Amino acid sequence: MIAIEQLRYVRLGTRDLAAAADFAQRILGLQPAGRDDTQAAFRSDHRDPTLIFVAGDPAEQAVGFEIHGEDAFAAAVAALEADVAVSRGDGAQCAERKVRALASVKDPAGNVIELVLRPLNSGWRYFPSRDAGVQGLAAVALRTPDAPAAERFWTRHFNARVSDWVGDAAYLRIDDAHHCIAYHPSTGRGALAVEFAVETVDLLMQNSYFLQAAQIRAVHGPGRRPTSDQLFLTFPGPDGVLYSFVADGSRIADEAKHRPRQFPRSPVSLCNWGSETSVPEFDLRDRRDA
Repeated sequence: MIAIEQLRYVRLGTRDLAAAADFAQRILGLQPAGRDDTQAAFRSDHRDPTLIFVAGDPAEQAVGFEIHGEDAFAAAVAALEADVAVSRGDGAQCAERKVRALASVKDPAGNVIELVLRPLNSGWRYFPSRDAGVQGLAAVALRTPDAPAAERFWTRHFNARVSDWVGDAAYLRIDDAHHCIAYHPSTGRGALAVEFAVETVDLLMQNSYFLQAAQIRAVHGPGRRPTSDQLFLTFPGPDGVLYSFVADGSRIADEAKHRPRQFPRSPVSLCNWGSETSVPEFDLRDRRDA
């Protein structure tokens, strides 16, 4: 079983690097962490960075996870190579990601998962571009045509555990947070939503009003998730990727006592405040009754 230390970054291709960088800084309020003609990186906490935009095809995406220790990293790569195709990163790729070593695999949907060794932390205090109250990268939601297969990939190879299901959608954790990965049934693959934790409910609502003033319409929320008990606000970003601010949320401190719960494939299972959405992966209305 490969032990994932933590979610480190999301790397997203974009056809308009300037617009994507402006979104990260002006709308999300993240701190710039280096930029050149090919990519723009941003901090949301001590991790340097947590969000990277790369000039190119928006379909080129990756999610980075840390493995702690050289021996553990080597063992993880060897174990994966016995079962799936593994691509090892070269020096230039490691430098771009600010890591000592890099290996990438694909989940059953084709989403790229990057495993990294000794990713860079910043000695400088995180200083946001605006007072959005962001405390860090919290989770990533991925699209997949086969959520059960994605779930098996993570629970078979890694230390991921299922926290809850909504229909076939699976919420996976690697520590005591309810989830840091979510897989939602979809017709394709790729990043569905990138989620950043904010300090309080007040900050989430302040961001809601900020987005309204910036003429960015929420596509889901504000609301509360019955699964994680998180308050959430989801809105569109560049290149078809959604972003969420989340607050509160349950912790799973006692692994022995936790049992994953099955929620019905229904809108109320994603938001018990009743917020509506037209996002296909979140719109769980029974169309037979529409």
